[in-house]
Amino acid sequence: MNIKELKPQYSIFGNKGAVWGNKCHIYKNGKGILCGIPGLSSNWARIEEVQEIGCPDCLEIYSKELV
Repeated sequence: MNIKELKPQYSIFGNKGAVWGNKCHIYKNGKGILCGIPGLSSNWARIEEVQEIGCPDCLEIYSKELV
């Protein structure tokens, strides 16, 4: 999913491993990363200007939140 498709309260998050593995996550303001992993690192997805979210768990949770 492209980050341009995210609703305003959501953004992309990913550490270096997520960026390199194309598994960046969805972060929800006030909640954290949707799939529950801790966001304790620098947001390398934003630093590297990654445009695609690849975490299947985040994508599934996001689609259910929109219903």
